[in-house]
Amino acid sequence: MVVRQSIKKEIFLVFFLVFLGAFFVYVYKSAMLSQKEIFQHIQKNKINEYSQIFDNFTKCLANSHAIATKKELFNFLKNKKERQKHEKILSLLNTDEVKYIYILQKDDKGRFRFLLDASKEDKAHFYQKFDVSNKKYIELYKTKHPQIIDQTNIKNLYLTYLYPIIVNNNIIAIASVDISTKFKSDIAESMDSFKILFRYLIFLIFLVIAIMSIYIFYYYLSRKKLFTDPLTKVFNRNYMQEIKSSLNLNNYAIAMVDLDRFKTVNDTYGHKAGDYVLAQCAKIIKDSLRDNDILIRFGGEEFLILLYVRGNTKSAISISKRVKENIAKFKFVFETQEILMSASIGLNIHPSESKHLDEAIKIADKKLYIAKQNGRNQVVSSLSERSQILENNQIKDIDFVKRAIDENRVVCYFQPIYDVKTNTIIKYEALVRIIDIDGTVISPFFFLPYIQYTNIHFKLTKRIFNICFEAVKTIQNYISININYSDLINEDIEKFIVNNLKDNHKLASRITFEILETDEITNIELFIQKIDILHSMGCSISIDDFGSGYSNFKTVLDMEADYLKIDGTLVKNIDKDEKSYRVVKNIIQFAKDSSMKTIAEFVHSKEVYDKLLELDVDYVQGFYISEPKPITSLAL
Repeated sequence: MVVRQSIKKEIFLVFFLVFLGAFFVYVYKSAMLSQKEIFQHIQKNKINEYSQIFDNFTKCLANSHAIATKKELFNFLKNKKERQKHEKILSLLNTDEVKYIYILQKDDKGRFRFLLDASKEDKAHFYQKFDVSNKKYIELYKTKHPQIIDQTNIKNLYLTYLYPIIVNNNIIAIASVDISTKFKSDIAESMDSFKILFRYLIFLIFLVIAIMSIYIFYYYLSRKKLFTDPLTKVFNRNYMQEIKSSLNLNNYAIAMVDLDRFKTVNDTYGHKAGDYVLAQCAKIIKDSLRDNDILIRFGGEEFLILLYVRGNTKSAISISKRVKENIAKFKFVFETQEILMSASIGLNIHPSESKHLDEAIKIADKKLYIAKQNGRNQVVSSLSERSQILENNQIKDIDFVKRAIDENRVVCYFQPIYDVKTNTIIKYEALVRIIDIDGTVISPFFFLPYIQYTNIHFKLTKRIFNICFEAVKTIQNYISININYSDLINEDIEKFIVNNLKDNHKLASRITFEILETDEITNIELFIQKIDILHSMGCSISIDDFGSGYSNFKTVLDMEADYLKIDGTLVKNIDKDEKSYRVVKNIIQFAKDSSMKTIAEFVHSKEVYDKLLELDVDYVQGFYISEPKPITSLAL
């Protein structure tokens, strides 16, 4: 066996020496060629390399981002994040040989403008004008073929390579690379070195080994960069895709970690604070793990942990709890601001029972939803009977809501709010529903808690607002819309509301925003400021679920709300529970003293209704009056 291995090594060495000898013969013959021919050959290879890179870039735009026209490309790269992302990709071409790399587009007047500039220096602004004097730019549009411009009159530039970005046989942009004169001088110097090449064969061999070593080193660095999240310095999802085929799920438990109310941190303290919290949490989690555990930033504020257990599931639970506790007790201080954080964790201790890693992760993710639904800041590894039913049958995830938004299956049902003194409907409360593909009406209980503080939640909020603004025209009545604290302080939501209501007083005057009192308010001053904006446009303000959450009477007075809606858990039992009766009575008296109208929800029976009449409530809402109905079923 050893002899055979030795022979194989010798054969390999012979082939290597033959290859090396053939290489030197080739180099010797190449040295005999004219310098111009060698230069052109190298230049051609370089141009082909750029062509391949730009071709891949074009395919990425067309296939991954479905970009087919100039306008779509302009709108896509107008987004600063996308622009920076693709500039980063193109910047990989930046070497000492390349001076400028940019993407140009011809506007409707025939002027060229910058879409991307991945250059190291003298970077242009987005859509900045680019003056063109060479006819090759026009020739490219005529022939749809790449063009080479010899830059003999421009300092430090050797040539410019123009490549047409073509989608559906139409040029939607031009990729341009300016190659510096260093490229030409470097090649010229290398031509001279060929003359003494064979005097330094031994040196060349060591040089080749050194170059190979450097290549391997940089290859390792690039692979590490590819698999590392730049913010948190832990593995990213690329690494998960790399190892998933070779991962033995029998040896691991899977934990999904989500930072509770992280969106509020971004909205309240800014994205720099959010980045600080993410980086610190990643370090805390990593320090809480062992060497054999794998930490991956799964996306946003979510982390995936592959816990090396080899059947010892108790260790997975104890480590998950340690992660949760270490995050909760850490003092996050950003620019003198102390930020409190906690984490919810869903733990799949038997991932090997799943078909593959993705399915195992989904199980951990569902348990994470249960952890957040049950109050956050906890680890869920096993489920109660109720949670098991929800997990298996009814919980709707982010993808479900996203598809519903994209397919226009988000609707609002409307429940009337009834004036007990005039026996008339004074307004309707809009309540979101999703129509499933099979026609089933899905209650928000099964999807809202699991998308809170995500971008999908904010997209859903905008969709609800659009539906309600249109409904006002149909119903010709006032409409109440629920909005929580995180929505209220979100800049995109604020802009959307202002853009629709600022110059439309008639619409604004018919809208009441019901502020969910159960939502946690972390910045009272900012909260009051946003309320004032709604007031200034003519909207009414109602405090929803009063008596269930913070119940800060000073904050309630500072809000100058028009309505105070009494929490349904208090209302529904006032005919039987003396404590609930007294609390509701005091709330109604407080509202009257503060010049606020009261609304009692969850009015489900005549007995409850009669008790509310005794307490002199202003308005009632509930199934005893009417259940929520689609707009087409309302008696308008």
